[in-house]
Amino acid sequence: LAQAILAQVKLPPHHFECNLYFLPHILAMAMLLVTAQRLALATAAAPAARHFAGCPLAATSKLYEDIVAKSLLEFQANRAVVSADLDAELAANKMVLFMEGTPDAPKSEASHNTVKMLTQVQATSFISVDVLSHPAILGYTVTKSQRSRGPHLYVNGSFFADHDGLLAKFNTGDLAKEVGTEGTKSSGVFGGELPIATY
Repeated sequence: LAQAILAQVKLPPHHFECNLYFLPHILAMAMLLVTAQRLALATAAAPAARHFAGCPLAATSKLYEDIVAKSLLEFQANRAVVSADLDAELAANKMVLFMEGTPDAPKSEASHNTVKMLTQVQATSFISVDVLSHPAILGYTVTKSQRSRGPHLYVNGSFFADHDGLLAKFNTGDLAKEVGTEGTKSSGVFGGELPIATY
């Protein structure tokens, strides 16, 4: 075995005796070469697995649809309790926003944009409900609004708009007229701008 390894590393046979000292190192190098060759053959034989979707947006959309489907099943299983609690919230508050996360820490771009729009128009008296805190909550608002994509804003107990509807109303100025307030905007040099908080 030693002579075969020495032949592989191109040492002449008469150097065998003087290279016994290097034999462990030569054996280790030979084992590394064999392992590397086996790895090269294995990776060449099998194509590399793809760890991402061909279309990430389609994969994300499918994942969201699965979450909504599971949420609807969870809501159906707990319909009486969930509806009673959330119907009471809608009745007790002028505006209720069902969103992913909270206004201080939104967990989706759509929720973040909705909070920015409501802030810009100074829609001050609304509460938020995190649909990610329990699947039945998302199932409730999807069932009530008949829209699968959130966030959903309810005004006076009725569905008002989802993200796309709020964006359209914001762009036309209708959102400010319908749910906004003008009294809290700055005057003077920065007239019409949102006030700067002083803590």
